[in-house]
Amino acid sequence: MTTRIHLRPVTPLGWGLAVALMLGAALLIGHGLGFRWDPFGLAETRLKAAQGRAGAAADDAAARRLEIEGAIDLAGRIDRHHQRAAAVERATARSAAEARNAHDAATPLDPYRAARLTGHDRELCRLAPAVCTAAAPDPADRGDDAM
Repeated sequence: MTTRIHLRPVTPLGWGLAVALMLGAALLIGHGLGFRWDPFGLAETRLKAAQGRAGAAADDAAARRLEIEGAIDLAGRIDRHHQRAAAVERATARSAAEARNAHDAATPLDPYRAARLTGHDRELCRLAPAVCTAAAPDPADRGDDAM
């Protein structure tokens, strides 16, 4: 008994499927070898967008660094200001206590001398206005030391 094998001719659908498979295999092999086909330039657009985001992130990081440096500098200045203010307050309280306890504290000043001292104060304030701020009121106001 002999069996005959009947081969049928390939139909157009079969040829189309074979061509599609070969084309897909060629594209996969080409992609693996480094061939890139980008007819609309999408990769370049994505690259430019990524570069723009990277530049913006670098600018933002630089701005944050400057903000931190500024905050550190400001904190140091504020600390120095408070230390100076406390030192001035201590010196003022000490001088005020000494003036109150001086032997001639109750003796009024000569009007001519008081006018001369006031004139000197005004001249100093004209030359250095930042120094002449309003004095803080004496919280004790009883003649004893405020501290």
